[in-house]
Amino acid sequence: MNSQKEIKEIVRQKYSEIAFQNRGVNAASCCGAGECSIETANIMTDDYSILEAYNPDADLCLGCGLPTQFVQIKKGDVVFDLGSGAGNDAFIARSELGETGKVIGIDFTPAMIEKARQNAEKLGYHNVEFKTASGCC
Repeated sequence: MNSQKEIKEIVRQKYSEIAFQNRGVNAASCCGAGECSIETANIMTDDYSILEAYNPDADLCLGCGLPTQFVQIKKGDVVFDLGSGAGNDAFIARSELGETGKVIGIDFTPAMIEKARQNAEKLGYHNVEFKTASGCC
């Protein structure tokens, strides 16, 4: 049996691969793992593309619904996005909190943080930052 440290490293490696693979591979699975049946019924497949702040480069098809629709974000809030991936939820949250608020995305996969930072830079978002959760996991 693998130790906790080994399991975390396996997860980190898998998400590192996902960060820069073809989005279609992720979309063909139940949670982007690439090995689930494409026929799996998934109630968490809300359509981000209908939202004004949607960015397809940040959508790796790994999400679990639209959490920003339920947390009542207000202008000027500070939002933490745990497991931020490529930044999709962080960018949606940013559109709701405006220029005076801030989003801090946290992920334990350096490749995901790199992709999220690239996406934020392309979008010119200066009130969204991404940090690696190195000590917690």
